[in-house]
Amino acid sequence: MKILDGISDALERIGLFVATAILLAVFLLVLFGVVFRYTNIRFAMYEELARWGLVGMTFIGASVALKQKLHVGINMLVQALPAVVAKACMVVAYLVIMTTLTVATIYSFRAALGAANMTGDIVPLSMMYIKLTLPLGMIMMLVHLLAGFLKVFKAKDIHSVLIGS
Repeated sequence: MKILDGISDALERIGLFVATAILLAVFLLVLFGVVFRYTNIRFAMYEELARWGLVGMTFIGASVALKQKLHVGINMLVQALPAVVAKACMVVAYLVIMTTLTVATIYSFRAALGAANMTGDIVPLSMMYIKLTLPLGMIMMLVHLLAGFLKVFKAKDIHSVLIGS
């Protein structure tokens, strides 16, 4: 369990670093794109690169938000239940989310591999690399969820094992 928590914490730090780096890159791309547009310097790639960056940042950043419990959740009902019933509800919630995420990860990975021969409209880079951010973010989420799921059984209060805020 401590190993899984350590992996989850490391993935959170890596995801935060990667999402921040992508955000900074997108900001600079858009800023320079505006400046270039006013100075009549054409740089056609910036819009496509910025769009790809936003896609990657969204999926990687979502895993960090999950770990930090920043996803929206309506936990009022679960918190009002007796502890045993609330834990049972959390077990079911974790299992449903992990199952859905596993299926989505498999299909998004297949879709990413299927895009290996596709390239961007302007940037001649395989779309597979851009689309791989989706299963990567989902795998990171699965690790965070598995670490949280294992804590449900030992938790003394339900608040510490809620999925969202």
